[in-house]
Amino acid sequence: MAAPHLAFISRCKLCSNIKTHLQSSTSINPSTKSTHHNDDDSRKQPIFPGAIAIDTKDISTCINQTGQTAPAQALLGKPSECKCKHGYPQVYSLDPMPSNKYGMDRINSGLIKLTCPLLVNAIDVMEDDKFMNEINDKLIADNEENVLVNCMNDAHKVHAETRKELIFGDDNSDSIEESDNYKLLKFKLGERGAKSFIDAGVAGANPLSKKVDVKCLHAWLGDYLMRSDTIAEHPIGDMIVNELEKRGVDISGTEDCHAICSGCSADTSTSVQIPIPRNRQRKKRRQIQLNDKE
Repeated sequence: MAAPHLAFISRCKLCSNIKTHLQSSTSINPSTKSTHHNDDDSRKQPIFPGAIAIDTKDISTCINQTGQTAPAQALLGKPSECKCKHGYPQVYSLDPMPSNKYGMDRINSGLIKLTCPLLVNAIDVMEDDKFMNEINDKLIADNEENVLVNCMNDAHKVHAETRKELIFGDDNSDSIEESDNYKLLKFKLGERGAKSFIDAGVAGANPLSKKVDVKCLHAWLGDYLMRSDTIAEHPIGDMIVNELEKRGVDISGTEDCHAICSGCSADTSTSVQIPIPRNRQRKKRRQIQLNDKE
């Protein structure tokens, strides 16, 4: 039998070290420390602004909302102020480097995940209708008051600082570059990718990009739902919410939309469907377009 590759051995050792590091994390923001987590819970605390700790039922809710298990494994927090009329979280904060029994097999460039099926589906349509272009055009034209630009820059800063705190908060290394987490990021993404990852903003936006682009309406609405009660204003979020209202979408939900979140959609009539992941949705739409041409 051939000897294991050194890179594989190194990665396994790093994963093991990092898993231990995450489980022993004690650098917690007192304002968001929660009693929901017991001594056996290895999750980091939800230090994202406006977030409180999730509980076990939130994991099930997220799976019901998304139809996926992977996102639920990275959940850390939910909004301290719930805007859903049925009391279900509409957005969650994520661990950028979640660990599991195998070590660490994925990283999350975005720290926020919008999960409310009603809102996700509505935002999908808005993105297809190029509403992002409207926001980007206003960002480019926002030269005098800089209200939108300041909102974007402030949000990017919050996400970057929170990501660093989650990844390196209690690390005792002399520098970030010497930490186990950074070494794993460098292994997975390369030197340049690792630096871009830890400095990334909303939806993993590249901090060095000169292009003005909100990139993802889902992430910006999620940021609004998570932080709007902790800051004076969120004009980008306000634009998205106003557009939703114009389209007849109430962010607090419909009378029957909770059937998806509760997992009872098979027994309850509801007009809301579990969202199709965007990459699959685009692939399916592209195939339909190709079929129409034949």
